[in-house]
Amino acid sequence: MSLIKPALIWLVVIAVSVGGLMLNHRDGYDQGFAAAKAEGDEALAKRDSEHEREKRLLAEGAAVALKAATDELLAEQARGHQLAADLGAKKDELRAVTDKLTGEIQHVTTLYRRSLETQPEPLPPAAFTVGFVRVWNSALFGTTAAIAVPSSGTSPGRADAASTRAGAADYLIAGVTRADLLANHLRNSEGYATCRAQLNKLIEWNTSNGRK
Repeated sequence: MSLIKPALIWLVVIAVSVGGLMLNHRDGYDQGFAAAKAEGDEALAKRDSEHEREKRLLAEGAAVALKAATDELLAEQARGHQLAADLGAKKDELRAVTDKLTGEIQHVTTLYRRSLETQPEPLPPAAFTVGFVRVWNSALFGTTAAIAVPSSGTSPGRADAASTRAGAADYLIAGVTRADLLANHLRNSEGYATCRAQLNKLIEWNTSNGRK
């Protein structure tokens, strides 16, 4: 019995030691797991925070870009409206000039003075031929097409005769007066001035938008 007791005591001591070691190991494992979990949670929280910050920065950047694009669009629209208004005002100005000059046609095409000391007299009639009108209109519309001349019984196949008649028609009196000619010139001049104004506004628009 005396030998058994020391052995039991050692067994108890060993069991207690092993149990203590196991408890210490379990505590260490739990503490390590808790520490690792805390670090992981902190890393996740940090990552989520950075992600949210990136999302916020992207949203702010998009908002700034959208505002800038909207402001630019509104500015371009305002510039376009202003250019259109300027062009409209120019057209009204040109039409006013045409109307004023048209009102002077009768005054400058009916009477004349031989000198400043003489009384006005009827202006002699001006004779404009069909060929004059043809060349005038050809230059205006950019064409060389000959005017149509009635055949007056010309038989088919007589192309030479028709050509001769067309050439001869150039010498006929067209019945166009000075007033007709001046009125036509005023209308054409207004159209040319309007085209120039539109072209200038188009150039101004392209220049303001950085185009060359």
